[in-house]
Amino acid sequence: MGMYPEYKEIPADLLARLLERPRDGEWVDGLLFDGSAPDSGWSAAMSCSILADEELRARFTWPRLTFSAEQRRRLGHLGLGKYPDPDWFSHLLSAADTPQRIDLTGVLSADWDERNAAWAKIVEVPVEVAHHSAYRDGDAGYGFRTDVPCYGISGYRTTEDLTAVWDSIERVLASYPELAPRIVEEFEAEIRYYHGCVARGSADLSVCW
Repeated sequence: MGMYPEYKEIPADLLARLLERPRDGEWVDGLLFDGSAPDSGWSAAMSCSILADEELRARFTWPRLTFSAEQRRRLGHLGLGKYPDPDWFSHLLSAADTPQRIDLTGVLSADWDERNAAWAKIVEVPVEVAHHSAYRDGDAGYGFRTDVPCYGISGYRTTEDLTAVWDSIERVLASYPELAPRIVEEFEAEIRYYHGCVARGSADLSVCW
């Protein structure tokens, strides 16, 4: 059975409640999931923003993407693909958001040989992604305890972490104005996710199933 990692956006105040009792599976599951069945879905608190539509409309003002009312309300997911596929977008940001500009033409090329060769160079360099354990130093294990089958919740990112990612996205797009439309086209799902998290003031969890 494969492992499929993703980031799941959650409200920042819900993260604070999870961190009160990260080892208590009943507490964690009661906050995250809708019921105790093996196929439980995310709870209402994990699915929709509680901000009013008027406030959400004012926050979703980025000119490169449009958002429907449903997209503004709905807390997002960002699937990373089957483990151990890398988080391609994090590699792109890390490589591009540096004092020495790199040539992104190959990364975004329609020629797959050129594209693969360019990506091979980028993913050779390890990327440090902000990621926090729910356990304190000296505690055994990591992440959050959950009794819902097939889920593993290894850690979390704060509102500040996600804001830093969004700041990096904006710097990269500003540094490559001629490629910005292509970057947005290629990584729209990722960009839409981080914009949504920052506009709603959210945190997120790192989840596997």
